Amino acid sequence: MCSREIVSLQIGHYSNFVGTHWWNIQESSFLYSPSEAQIKDKEVNHDILWREGKTFKEEVTFTPRLIAVDLKGSLITLKQEGILYETNQQDDIKWSGDITLHKASPAEKNDFLSNLDKEDQAIVECRKRTDTAEVIDDVDIKDTLSRAGTEANKSDSQLVFGKVDHDLDNVVKVWSDFLRVYLHPKTIQIIEQYYHLNSLHPFDIYGAGIKAIDDYETKSEMEDRIHHFCEECDSLQGFHVLVDTHDGFGGVGAQTLQHLADEYTSKSVMTFGFTPANLPDNTPVSRANRILNSALSYQKCFTHSSLFFPLSLANSLWKTLGNYADFPQLDFKMIDYHTSAILAATLDTASLPYRTDNPIHMCDITDNFQSFGRKVGSMSSALPICMEADSNFLDVLQDLQGSLPWLSLTPHCTNQSTPFMQSVVVRGIPETTPRSPRGIYSSCRSVNDTLQVYLTENFNSCLNAGTVINTPCKVNTPFPHIFKKNVNKFGLVSTTERSRFQGVETVPMMTSMQSSPDTAVLLNTLYSDAKKLNIRKHTRFLEAGLEEDDYQEILQDFVSLEKCYSPRSDMD
Repeated sequence: MCSREIVSLQIGHYSNFVGTHWWNIQESSFLYSPSEAQIKDKEVNHDILWREGKTFKEEVTFTPRLIAVDLKGSLITLKQEGILYETNQQDDIKWSGDITLHKASPAEKNDFLSNLDKEDQAIVECRKRTDTAEVIDDVDIKDTLSRAGTEANKSDSQLVFGKVDHDLDNVVKVWSDFLRVYLHPKTIQIIEQYYHLNSLHPFDIYGAGIKAIDDYETKSEMEDRIHHFCEECDSLQGFHVLVDTHDGFGGVGAQTLQHLADEYTSKSVMTFGFTPANLPDNTPVSRANRILNSALSYQKCFTHSSLFFPLSLANSLWKTLGNYADFPQLDFKMIDYHTSAILAATLDTASLPYRTDNPIHMCDITDNFQSFGRKVGSMSSALPICMEADSNFLDVLQDLQGSLPWLSLTPHCTNQSTPFMQSVVVRGIPETTPRSPRGIYSSCRSVNDTLQVYLTENFNSCLNAGTVINTPCKVNTPFPHIFKKNVNKFGLVSTTERSRFQGVETVPMMTSMQSSPDTAVLLNTLYSDAKKLNIRKHTRFLEAGLEEDDYQEILQDFVSLEKCYSPRSDMD
C-alpha cells in the first residue's frame, strides 16, 4: 500500500478542464513496461494521486483518486459511471403490456476519443492472443492496429512519424472531449438541478451553488464519495481542491471545504481557485457578479483551506478582464482548452516536491506558507524555460540580467517584491556541466547547485526551497499545439523552425509557489471593488440567502488578511 495519498476534487467546468489536462500529463509519463534502469530512475510516485483497483472481471485498473463535480449536459460522450465496471447487461422490463422503446442515439466521439477506443480494442485482442491479463507491450498494440488497417479521420488528425497527431482546437467543447484516462465509478457527481450553458436557468451566482449542494441527496452523495476515497487510503496526507470561483461552483466549493475542515481537521487542504480568462465581460451585471462571486468564494477558500492559490491567465479580474500572461514561447488562443493546459502544466510541476519518494509532505509547504496567518499564495510559471538547444541552465539564469525567469499566474500579483518564502521547482534540464562557470556560479557542477546559488543570491531574505526533477513535462497529444515554431520537440528554443509534421513532446519548466507581499494587492483590489457594490441592488444574491451583515463581515476578513502581508507582521 502507498502512504501519503492525496484525494483530489474538481468543482466546476473550468476546473475540470484544468484537471483533465493534469491527469493526461501524468498518465503520459506512466511506464507500462519499464526496464530496470527506468524503475531505478523513477522520480514521481504516482500512487500518491492515483489508486489501483480491480473490475468485476478481475482486471487491474489505475485511476485518479478523484471526485469531479459538474452540471447536467457537461459530459456528452462520457458516461457518469465510467466504463470500467460495465456489465453490458440491461435490466429486464417486467411489464406484460405493449412496450415502445425509445432509444437515443449516443453522442458521436471525436477522432481522438475514437482512436483511444481502437487502442483499447487492440489491447483486448493482444490479450486474447497471448491469453494473459498482464500489461501488453506498445509494440504489440501498434502491430495489432496496423493489421486492423485503422487510419485516423483526416478532419482533426494526421499521421506524424507513425503517430496520430490531433488538432482539437475546433473539436473540444467540454473537458471529456480530450480525457484520455479512465475514471472510477465514484468519481463523477452531477448537480442535477442545473444544465450546462443554460441561459434561462443559469448557474452563475454563489448562492445557487450553496442551495444546490445543501440539497440532502446531493450533499449525502458528495460526502459518500469523499468518504469512499479517504477510507481506502493507507495514510491520507490531504486534499487537492480545484474550484471555479467566478460562478455557482464557488458555493459548491465553499460547502465542500467546510465539510473537509469539519471532518478531516488534521489533513492539509490545498485549494486552487480558477477564473477563465475569456469570461463574458460586456455588461455591468456580469462584472458585478464576477466580483461578488469571487469575494464570497475567496473568503471561504482562505478560511477553510490550509493554503489557497487564486489562478488565471488574466492579470486583472475585477473591473475588466485583460493584460493576459504573455509567455514568450507560446502562441495560444483564449479558449478553455488552451488556457487550462498552461495552468495544468504549472500545477503538475509545482506539486512535484510532495509527489516524489522524498520524505516531503504537502503539510511541509502549507504549514510554512501560512505562518503569521498568510493563507493565500501566488504561483508563477516558465512554460517552457527559455533555453536554447546548445545552452544550459546556467546560461539561462545569467541571461536574465535581473528579470524573473517566470510569469505570475495569480491575478494582480506581479511578484516583483521579495517573497516571504517560496518553493521553486525546475524540471527537465539535462545534467550537463556548465561551460566556464564564473562569479557566484564558479563552484556549480549541477542543475541543483546552480538553482540553489540563484535562489540564495537573488532571494537572500526569503526562505527558499528548491527542487530539481530530471523528468520533463510531457505535452504530447491531447495537449494543445500552443508552442511557437522555433521550439523543438524537446521544448528547447532553436534557430530553425520545426517541421509542421513535428509536435512538441516534452518541455523543461520552472515554477514558483510564493507567499509574497504582493498578495496584499490582490486582496485590496478585490475588497475595494466589492465594497463599491451596493448589495441591496443585487437581489438574486439576497434571494439566494446572502445577508447584508454577513457580506460586510466577509469584506472585513479581507482587511484582516491583508494586514498579514505587511512585512511588519513578521515582528508582531
